[in-house]
Amino acid sequence: MPYLSKREIEAIATRVVNAYQRMVGTTGAMIQRVCPEVLIQNLLGLNITYRTLSIDGSILGMTAFDQVGVRIYENKYPIHFYLDGKTVLIESALTEPGANPGRLHFTLVHEASHQILKMLFPKEYAPGINHRHVYCCTDSSIRYGGRQVDWEEWRVNMLTAAILMPLDLLVKQMKAVGLDPKIRMLNRVFAPKEYQAFATVAENLGVSKAALSIRLKQLGLLTRNDLKDPYALVRVEPDEEELF
Repeated sequence: MPYLSKREIEAIATRVVNAYQRMVGTTGAMIQRVCPEVLIQNLLGLNITYRTLSIDGSILGMTAFDQVGVRIYENKYPIHFYLDGKTVLIESALTEPGANPGRLHFTLVHEASHQILKMLFPKEYAPGINHRHVYCCTDSSIRYGGRQVDWEEWRVNMLTAAILMPLDLLVKQMKAVGLDPKIRMLNRVFAPKEYQAFATVAENLGVSKAALSIRLKQLGLLTRNDLKDPYALVRVEPDEEELF
C-alpha cells in the first residue's frame, strides 16, 4: 500500500475530476456535480451490480481486483457471486425509496476509488502475502471524519470525498446559494438560513449533509459544526465542583 499525503490524494482527485469533465464535454464550463454511475461505467470502464450483501445491512459495497467469489444473499439465503475484477458490487437497499442518495453515491465512489488506486499503483497492489482479495465498504468504514484505524479505508474515503466534493465546485455551489466563502457556524436552530443553504449545496452535489460538513471542516471552510447536536451551543456542562 503506497503512502499518500492529503495533498497527494487531492491531486489524484483533481486528475479524476478533470478527466470526468473532459469526458462529459462541458465546453470549458465547470460541472455541476460528479455522477458516480457515469464516473464508474463511462470513465473507469467498470460494471455496477446491485445485490443484497448482508443480512443486517452492515456491508454497503464490495470490489476486487481479481476473480474471486463472495457471499451475497437472495431471499435471505446465502449464495455465491463471482467478482471479475472489474465490478463494483453495491447493496441494493441503498437504491430503495427513502434511502439516502448521498450514502449510495459515497459508497459507489468509495468502491471506485479502490479501483482508481489500483490503476495508478499496480505494483503496490500486486498479489502477495499481504494482498487483500476483497475490499468491503461497511457502514462504519465510510465515516471518514472520525477515527480511522484502517489506513487503506481512510485513504479511500479521503479520495472519495475529494472526487464528489472538489474544492472549486464546492466554492461555486456555496456562492450560488449565497453562502460566505467560509461558514462560521453550521446549526439548524441558531443559524437556520445558513443551514438551509448548506442543505441545498449537499442536495445539489448529491452527497449527505454529514459528508459535506466533514469535507468543509477539513478544507477549513467551516468553523463550527453543530450538525449532530444543534443545542450544543447553549448546553451548560456542570463543573466538577458542582457535582459534590
